[in-house]
Amino acid sequence: MDIQTLTNEIRSFFGSMGFGEDVEAVDGFQGMTVRVSVHMKKESNLLIGEHGNNLFALEHILKKYIRAKTAEEDVKFTLDINDYRMKKMEDLKQDVKTAAKNVRLYKKEVPLRPMSSFERRIVHLLLAEYPDITTESIGDEPQRRVIIKPYP
Repeated sequence: MDIQTLTNEIRSFFGSMGFGEDVEAVDGFQGMTVRVSVHMKKESNLLIGEHGNNLFALEHILKKYIRAKTAEEDVKFTLDINDYRMKKMEDLKQDVKTAAKNVRLYKKEVPLRPMSSFERRIVHLLLAEYPDITTESIGDEPQRRVIIKPYP
């Protein structure tokens, strides 16, 4: 599915919900997926929810809606409302950089908070370029986390 069609379908979806807001689709993080950014003036907290739970559910529903409406099987995008996910990603990057500095300085492993598989993948990708640091995911969902360690 091309980006313009995807954008139009998402505009239609939000319009039918009474949110005639700005919808923009842009290339995703490191080319992984398309990021659909929705900017709204009202009700954004309700649609985002606590810790982004409503946003994740809305994204799931929206993907089902688009698959049903367009008969496309492979609909891949990430929904972001008022740059919530983008801000969370920047916070994650900053936390990872701080943890990496601590690992380098103290030569001890640093466990990160439990996170989603997407967030864990981002951490692994961010730290892959550090030759003196290694990462490992441990635990079971939903408590699975990344441990940042000095490279042996």
